[in-house]
Amino acid sequence: MDEENPRTAVQEQQGGDAQCTSHTDSLLATQPVPTLATSDGAAGGLLHGDAEIEAGGSDEDGEFSATDFDADSIDDDHSDSTSLRSSILEHSYVNGRRYHRYRHGRYPIPNDEAEQNREDMLHTMMMESTDGRLFYAPLGPNPQKVIDLGTGTGLWAIEFGDRYPSAEITGLDLSPIQPTWVPPNVKFLVDDVEAEWLNGDDFDLVHLRNMIPILKSPVNLLKQAYEHIRPGGWVELQDVDGVVHTDDNSVPKDWPLKRLTDLLVEAFAQFGTNANAAESGREYLEEAGFVNIQHNHIKLPYGTWPKDKNVARLMRLVGMYYRTACEDFLPAVGAMHFPRMGWEKAEMEVFFAQVRQSMRDPKVHAYGKMHFWSGQKPLGA
Repeated sequence: MDEENPRTAVQEQQGGDAQCTSHTDSLLATQPVPTLATSDGAAGGLLHGDAEIEAGGSDEDGEFSATDFDADSIDDDHSDSTSLRSSILEHSYVNGRRYHRYRHGRYPIPNDEAEQNREDMLHTMMMESTDGRLFYAPLGPNPQKVIDLGTGTGLWAIEFGDRYPSAEITGLDLSPIQPTWVPPNVKFLVDDVEAEWLNGDDFDLVHLRNMIPILKSPVNLLKQAYEHIRPGGWVELQDVDGVVHTDDNSVPKDWPLKRLTDLLVEAFAQFGTNANAAESGREYLEEAGFVNIQHNHIKLPYGTWPKDKNVARLMRLVGMYYRTACEDFLPAVGAMHFPRMGWEKAEMEVFFAQVRQSMRDPKVHAYGKMHFWSGQKPLGA
């Protein structure tokens, strides 16, 4: 791959918290899935909103097989469609982990098989925790043009293409790591999402998941997106806020996982990004010009501590996924982030073991919070 070429289409196959104002039918109807709670904890249930999770579970129940939640076990064969042409693969290596070569260092998370499997597992977790919902923005039943910025392994884009066969979906990422079989209405491009926008116009939806905390300037990117969304179209940000939450003050002040999240704030800052940026979604969207800002959030338990009652099994299932994803993330930050902060390998291994053990303590009822921020481009813009 030519590093000097900033626009490389390495994979392409194309085929055939505010009340929203009135707009065209194509952008009005909600996604045809069950209604979920908003940030005020209204209707819904499950993991959504502010409803407190009842504690009482543990890892001793034996209800989940450990191999079911290993990243390697997640099946990414989500589609049967058209084969892609060969992609250009160039990578760099740091402390045994593989990173994209194109604009190396821009995204300080590996793109190797271990990280791809972890990302696929996170997608599966999100589908479980949102009742299969791909987005919250009130799109119409037939969105026609969608772009997924920071698409990663491409599962969100592929699933969107399967559900909306008349839509045209583009997935954009620095790494060409997407599957070789995708729906005919899905294409993948290699590019830096924060570079000058050359990705088309008139989008019904611009989607970003797990991206805002690693952007150097979220507002600048959102301003670019604003210019290329059709009037009445939407942008949606889906991100974990990087804060350890608890409803019953059961998290000790010196809890290893809490210390880890504090250290990640420092580590991300070294790359010019904000690990807790998900909390500022409204601010970013408003500054970029979007209106009708909507906010939803879900709780992601760290482990299987929710009590096995009613919908708690879903919470325990999601908690198993989330804890595993967090554990699998430790070697990734151990390859680049922690060494840059002066940590030695032996020191990291001891600390990471403490973090893993802390997430298995059923007396600590901690959870992460996934935020969904949606903003609309005014109809008259």
